[in-house]
Amino acid sequence: MQLAEFFSVHCMDRTADSEKSRGSGVCVMVNNSWCNNANVVTLTRSCLPNLELLALKLCPFYLPQEFTSVIVNTMYIPPQANMDSALCELHEALTQFQAQHREAALIVVGDFNSAKLKRVVPNLYQQDALQDALDDADWDMFRHSTDDVSEFTEAVVGFIGKRVDDTIPRATIKKFPNQKPWVDKTICKALNSRTAAYNAGIISGNISGSTSPRHTECAGR
Repeated sequence: MQLAEFFSVHCMDRTADSEKSRGSGVCVMVNNSWCNNANVVTLTRSCLPNLELLALKLCPFYLPQEFTSVIVNTMYIPPQANMDSALCELHEALTQFQAQHREAALIVVGDFNSAKLKRVVPNLYQQDALQDALDDADWDMFRHSTDDVSEFTEAVVGFIGKRVDDTIPRATIKKFPNQKPWVDKTICKALNSRTAAYNAGIISGNISGSTSPRHTECAGR
């Protein structure tokens, strides 16, 4: 397995500013079939004693119409960190990203240890089940299974993917060829209301109510 064939790798090595003597930093691997390296932009690299943060802006080949990009924040909060300071630093960074990229989907991943993100970002949903599943994993099993880094990477990535499939809920989004880019859920709701009003009008003989969504459609353009 050649990693570069399937993923672009984005690393932030640990620096002296982190005040740590062990470890190597954080890393993100982006699947090239979802988003190639040309569409990945680094927003910030922060390596501090309480928080290590690597933020990337991704523009994948396909996204739901509500989003123009995805901001992936990969972070590490050490167990001995001042959790209040770490969460304060994280909140400042996330607030800045949300203000600058209002139509981006925001994802925060990493090792939070005992930090609770809902204290500073209540509108984020924290997947504690996934974190618990990864905490309980026997990582030494992978280290002892092979000395080949490619086999090791393939095994670990596959294991994490299985845990994600088992713990993270998924949603199916339907996209139709004739659906215009500016047709959002508000316009879809209005069009459905018009269709219902028109069908009801056929029965009652009054179809005047079926014209109202035209104003909604124009406002959405």
